[in-house]
Amino acid sequence: MRDRYLGSTSTWRLLSAGLVAFTFIVVPSWGQQQSSASKEQQQPSTSASKDQEKDKEDNRVVRTFGTEKGYRTELVSETAGRLTQEDQRQLSLLMIDVLEHLDKGRIALDADETKDALKEVNKGLEGTQAIRKMLPKTTVRTKTMGPDGKPIFEDELVDQNDSIPLYAGILHARTLAPIVEARRNALAVAGVQVVESERVITEALAKLDPIEAQLTKAAKALGENKSEVATKALAMALVRGLDFRYTKEDSELISARDALWFAKRALEENNVTQAAANLNVAHQRMVLYREVLPNDQRRDVDAVLREVEQMQGQLRQERTQPTATAATRADRTRQGQTVTQWWDKVNTWFRRHL
Repeated sequence: MRDRYLGSTSTWRLLSAGLVAFTFIVVPSWGQQQSSASKEQQQPSTSASKDQEKDKEDNRVVRTFGTEKGYRTELVSETAGRLTQEDQRQLSLLMIDVLEHLDKGRIALDADETKDALKEVNKGLEGTQAIRKMLPKTTVRTKTMGPDGKPIFEDELVDQNDSIPLYAGILHARTLAPIVEARRNALAVAGVQVVESERVITEALAKLDPIEAQLTKAAKALGENKSEVATKALAMALVRGLDFRYTKEDSELISARDALWFAKRALEENNVTQAAANLNVAHQRMVLYREVLPNDQRRDVDAVLREVEQMQGQLRQERTQPTATAATRADRTRQGQTVTQWWDKVNTWFRRHL
C-alpha cells in the first residue's frame, strides 16, 4: 500500500461504501433535584447543587451551587445544533475522506513528493473544518459570586464532542484493513511497539481534535520544508486520532451484520436469490447469538428475527411465483431500508471494549 500512491484511493473508498449508520447523541448532561417541604431542607445547604432547570427548546441547562448567603456558583450550558441520523452518516463519510487524504499524504512524503503531500494535507484539513461546522457546540459559562453578590470569577468554555464512530458494514480485508494497516505503519514511524492479538475489530473511533492538530502541524512543517517533521505528524495523527475497539464474543453478530450488508446490496441489484441466501445466513447467526443471551435480553433479537422471517417469506414467494408476486422498484427500496434498520440495530448489540 505504501508503494502504490496512485492506487490507494479505491481501497479507502470501499471502506466508506461499507459504513453503517451509527448512533451517538450529543445532549447536555443534566439531572434534576427536587426540593422537599421539610424545614431542614429549606435551610441553606452547604454542599451540592441547590437549583437546577432546563429549557428543552434551546437546550439550556442552569445549575446553581452554594448557599444563598454565602458563595454561589452558577453553571449555564447551552447546546447549539443537533445531529440527525443522516448527519451522523455524513460525519463518518467525511472522516473517512480525511483519513484517506492523510494516508495519501504520508505515501507522497515517502516518495519525496512534498508538493503532493501538502495538497493532500490541506485537503484533509478542509475535511476537518467541514466536520467542525456540522458538530453541535456546547457553551458552558461559569460565574461565581461572593456573599455580597458581586462576581469574583467568570469563565466561558466552548466544547464539541470530537469522537466520530466509524462502523464498518463489512469486516474483511477491504474495509477496516486500510485503516488498520495505515495505523500499524504509523506506530512504527512513531516508534511505538505493540503486541497484536487475534481479536476482531468491531469499531474504529476517530478523534477529530488530535487528527486536526497533527494535520495542521504537518502543513506548517511542509511549508518550512521539514519533511521529517511532517512525516512524524501524520503518523501521530493516526496513532493519537484512531482508536479500535475489539471483541472475541460477538463473532456471530459480525457474521450477521456482514450478511445483512450483502443482502441489502443484493436487493439494490434486484438479485432475489442472493438476497435470500444472505438473509438466511444473517438469521442463522442471530439465532446463535440469541442463545448465549440471558432471557431478559432476548426481546430485541426476537423482534428482528420475526421481521427477517417475514421478508424471507416474501422473497421465497417471489422465487416460486415470480409473475404473480414480482416486486417493484419501490418495493425493493422499502426492503433495502428495512434491512438497513436491522443493520443499525445489530450494531447497537455489540459489546464495547475500550
